[in-house]
Amino acid sequence: MKPPFLNKRHWSSRALFKEIANSDWVNPGIDPKYEDFFLADLVSEYDAINLYHYLYPRRSEFSPYFVQYLDLWFLDEKNHADGFIELNRLIFNTDEETLLDNLKSRNSDFKPFEEILSNELSLLTVFAYDEYISVKTYKKDTFYNQFGHSGFDTWICNLIADEATHFANAIKLLRNNHSSCLELIEKNLTRIIQLESTPYRNTFLLDHDGPHFLLGNSDYAEAAASEILDILTRDK
Repeated sequence: MKPPFLNKRHWSSRALFKEIANSDWVNPGIDPKYEDFFLADLVSEYDAINLYHYLYPRRSEFSPYFVQYLDLWFLDEKNHADGFIELNRLIFNTDEETLLDNLKSRNSDFKPFEEILSNELSLLTVFAYDEYISVKTYKKDTFYNQFGHSGFDTWICNLIADEATHFANAIKLLRNNHSSCLELIEKNLTRIIQLESTPYRNTFLLDHDGPHFLLGNSDYAEAAASEILDILTRDK
């Protein structure tokens, strides 16, 4: 049987946290500083719904594979948001309904991103960039293995693997459908780097202006863009 062109991993955040909650796990007294940290991550993952709904009316403009990409990506991001809700509820007894009410009360503003979201090539470029940064960001979060249950580490490892899959799928589509457009991709990456200075507007995209994204290098955007171009031009 021929494997699908785009990859999708199958797992459940809620099932993993249910397993932790139903075990003999005892909260070891996790530092309260992580509450705001996890809330920031929840916002980032939850806001995929805003981007998905923004793009949904334009599905007829996109190739079938890119439509599939969006659907698979959105399912994963919803699963990740569910995980951060469960994480906050399990560790800090945060009320899910209150969390969701706060998330839904915010407005998104896509106006600064209209150009970069105007066509499939630009969209694939920004997805590749954003998911690549996410992989780097979550990989540095090694504190999950200190929370007293292996399920926490399993969860974040699954999340990282999903983000890496989103990146790999975007690269695959860029190579398959836009291999002759490297100059345009480079131009898009330059524009994305410029947009990194824009305050986060609840769009899912470029939510890198908080402490979570201090990757130890002030020019992380330029470095990531360069690495993505290297990957695109590398032998397949």
